Amino acid sequence: KITPGHDFNDFEIGERFGLDKISIFDADARVDAAAFLARGESGEWIERYRGKDRFDARKLIVAELKENGFLEKTAIHKLAVGRCYRCQTVIEPYLTPQWFVDIKPLAELAMKVVHDGKIQIIPEGWSNSYFAWMENIKDWCISRQIWWGHQIPAWYCKRCDAANLIAGPGSDYLLTKDAMPIVGRQAPQQCPKCDGTELIQDPDVLDTWFSSGLWPFSTLGWPDSTDDLKTFYPTSTLVTGFDILFFWVARMIMMGLKFMGEVPFRDVYIHALVRDEQGQKMSKSKGNVIDPLDVMNQYGTDAFRFTLAAMAAMGRDIKLAEDRIAGYQNFVNKLWNASRFVQMNLSGASDARHDGYDVLFDNNFELADRWIRSRLASTIVEARKAIEAYRFNDYANVLYQFTWHEFCDWYIEMSKLALNGTVGDDPAKSRKFLSELLDQILLLLHPIMPFVTEEIWQAFGDTRKSIMVQKYPTAPSNWIDAGTETKMAFLMGVVRAIRNLRTEMNCPPGKEVKVICYGQSADLSFLSELRPYLRALARVGSAEFLSSGERPRGAATSVVGATEIYLPLDDLINLDEEQARLAKEVGKVEQELVRVQKKLGNGDFLSKAKEEVVEKEREKASQFEEKIRTLRSSLEKIREIQAGRS
Repeated sequence: KITPGHDFNDFEIGERFGLDKISIFDADARVDAAAFLARGESGEWIERYRGKDRFDARKLIVAELKENGFLEKTAIHKLAVGRCYRCQTVIEPYLTPQWFVDIKPLAELAMKVVHDGKIQIIPEGWSNSYFAWMENIKDWCISRQIWWGHQIPAWYCKRCDAANLIAGPGSDYLLTKDAMPIVGRQAPQQCPKCDGTELIQDPDVLDTWFSSGLWPFSTLGWPDSTDDLKTFYPTSTLVTGFDILFFWVARMIMMGLKFMGEVPFRDVYIHALVRDEQGQKMSKSKGNVIDPLDVMNQYGTDAFRFTLAAMAAMGRDIKLAEDRIAGYQNFVNKLWNASRFVQMNLSGASDARHDGYDVLFDNNFELADRWIRSRLASTIVEARKAIEAYRFNDYANVLYQFTWHEFCDWYIEMSKLALNGTVGDDPAKSRKFLSELLDQILLLLHPIMPFVTEEIWQAFGDTRKSIMVQKYPTAPSNWIDAGTETKMAFLMGVVRAIRNLRTEMNCPPGKEVKVICYGQSADLSFLSELRPYLRALARVGSAEFLSSGERPRGAATSVVGATEIYLPLDDLINLDEEQARLAKEVGKVEQELVRVQKKLGNGDFLSKAKEEVVEKEREKASQFEEKIRTLRSSLEKIREIQAGRS
């Protein structure tokens, strides 16, 4: 059977072959015989089915087939049917008069502006989806039979269209396909054909996406040529989801070109879809929806915003897990505590606040100051590049790395020596430098952490204007100092090496150690000048710097570049006791590893347990294996030290 009036695919077939579109239902899904009677058909069957509900009519058809011996069998057949999203009633395709837009000419212009680069879709791969939709576009049905929306600007004369206006319940009317509309921007006062004044407006409203497509300019005063329209159209960037690339973005482009003669925006950034931590799309039925309000109440809005930015890798969806949000909450706390440190050192000082950033532009700095300013400049450059390229995850991660791992972990600790006068001779200048540096960090972070940065910003001066009206940081090229960064990287490498040796040998954190370094004269001279930093950062009590000579026996050792580092630890730990402790710990971890490996070797466990549970056990096994390797490495070092004594 082919039913062009009640099936989308059959409608297309009917269009190709010129078939009649017969509607057998009325608006209440009851059998309507009008179409058959209009074709001159008659018979008892018409009366049998006329006015019957669709479900009752189907039962009658089965009964009639059976009665006449035409029914071979009945069987349940599953198929996809449309249902009302509210009451789940089955929807029947039903032909009614609608308003359409011949959209293909507009689509061709909209494709051209993307082809020509006047509009850039980011990531670029979504351009293919855009073109696929636009190249296969069909006439756009813009009328909807719903309560809310812009009412269609069309009117009908009750006198001229009396035969085409069918009275419905209340004051409603149904229109036939032969109704003749009077279209105008303003409501007409009378019928242009008969001068009648009894006019009714079309009850349909515009498709939501038609109204939304006008948004870029209709909100700015169009069709009037307002100052807002001249200033803000076209805008620079539209940020949206991939699921409305055709429904909304394409319509805005077509409408903008049609009514404004210009594209509505230059860039379209398609953001990621936020999924649960297993990568499943969130839905109420699955029970995996993460309510952003709950997350913000628990972890803070800035932590949530930073998490989404840090995970928004271009072209990949976000697998949102609460432990990631908790991790970035720690970052917010780290920034807050660092700011408290700066504020504490400014409190009560006559030079506490400043106007402008005069100290940052000075050139007479200690090593740590030159290094952090150079890193700040590089961070500003990288952050700006990331934002301009819509690489928001790179933007967030660059700022995270600089703020936590360079400013907080290293510079703040080193600045304490300048603030107390151990390094340098101008603590006041160091305070100003620290304050100006923090301001730059707050400005860099403000776009994705607006609340905490504003709070901290205002805490440093009651009369300061809001951080949101400040200029975004820029860095002079002469701030970047590759030589200083190389020197600092060497110092940090030495400090890390000493810290690692202390940890591996279970050296008490508060104990100062003796360090002996062998290497090139220039490197040793550099380290010798930085003894205060070695003492503060690695708890080095005494240090020797030798370019030659016999290496110490019975010492833990590490190498950084061309520099050998030795820590004689026999005066700090009891090697025999430490060897026994490590051996006991190895045995304990080995037992845990055997237990996990036994579980992973159990076929029933692997087949019945959830994949995430199995993966968690595998991670445990890897962690235990790594811990055993580390413990055995420490044991081997102790044996080497003991062997060196004998």
